[in-house]
Amino acid sequence: MTPKQLEVFISVVQLGSVTAAAQKLAMSQPSVSKSLALIEQQMGFNLFERYKGKMQPTPEASELYKEALRVHQDRLRFDRFVDHLRQYRVGQLRVCATPALALNMLPQAVARFRHAFPDYGVVADMCLNNEIEEAVEGGRYDLGFMVKPGHEAGDSRLVVSQGEMVCVLSQQHPLAQQAEVRWQDIAPRELVFITTDVRLVAMIAEVAPEFRQRQVAAVETNRYSMAINLVRHGNGVTIVDHFSLLGIDTAGLAVRPFRPALPVSVVAVSDGRSALSQPAAVFAEAMKELMLESPDPPSCSGEGKEDTAERPTHPLRCL
Repeated sequence: MTPKQLEVFISVVQLGSVTAAAQKLAMSQPSVSKSLALIEQQMGFNLFERYKGKMQPTPEASELYKEALRVHQDRLRFDRFVDHLRQYRVGQLRVCATPALALNMLPQAVARFRHAFPDYGVVADMCLNNEIEEAVEGGRYDLGFMVKPGHEAGDSRLVVSQGEMVCVLSQQHPLAQQAEVRWQDIAPRELVFITTDVRLVAMIAEVAPEFRQRQVAAVETNRYSMAINLVRHGNGVTIVDHFSLLGIDTAGLAVRPFRPALPVSVVAVSDGRSALSQPAAVFAEAMKELMLESPDPPSCSGEGKEDTAERPTHPLRCL
């Protein structure tokens, strides 16, 4: 499907009319109809059916539309990027991060970056943790910030921060009285399961095989921020990476180390085909500095409780 055919198909789906699509695209109605016929010939299935005077997409066309819209938006972004380079002779840095980091850390890093590069454009997006590597390697972004198990990084990864998985629970929960929480302390039915990244799930399952055996009555989500809010509203306890707590209000919550320790890192991911550009390196360094400066959530200190457990010190965490 050519870019023009893509545009025709999307317009007809959105407007429900060949005539309206032709007007929008400044094309003749026969040209739009011919373009649709060629697309159907290429695809091997019908795209539309007439219903009450409107062009209704077939089930196959509805699925095709979702992917076509994504490709079209990527194409428009690419065209804007080329136009930006042509007009301003500077550049644009495209950055993505996990939802928690994108909401709480990325905006501050963008502010620092634009102070150093005031004429540079920035795209700052949110992606699921397990989508970031593919998005960067595929060229959609120049730099991505993701959470990975362990404290080692590959050639295309710059370690931004290191931490561990922690248990988040209400301050009124009986387990909040403990200095640390182990898997066997948690009642399976009250655990909010997080299913967002198979690598992190596999890491937890290594020390708690039952983690893969969720009960039908269990609560689960694919967002760490959602898991934390579920706990905030009385839905048991959850296990998250410490970085998900940076910059959020933890009033009413207790955060306890999960044992045995499960190390995790925030890494900056590049495509690995070349060294980081100066703008990308500056942005990564800004993220690193911000995470070092971020204070621990108040509940991490165990304020008001006697806690004699020995814990390693780190400017980021209470582990």
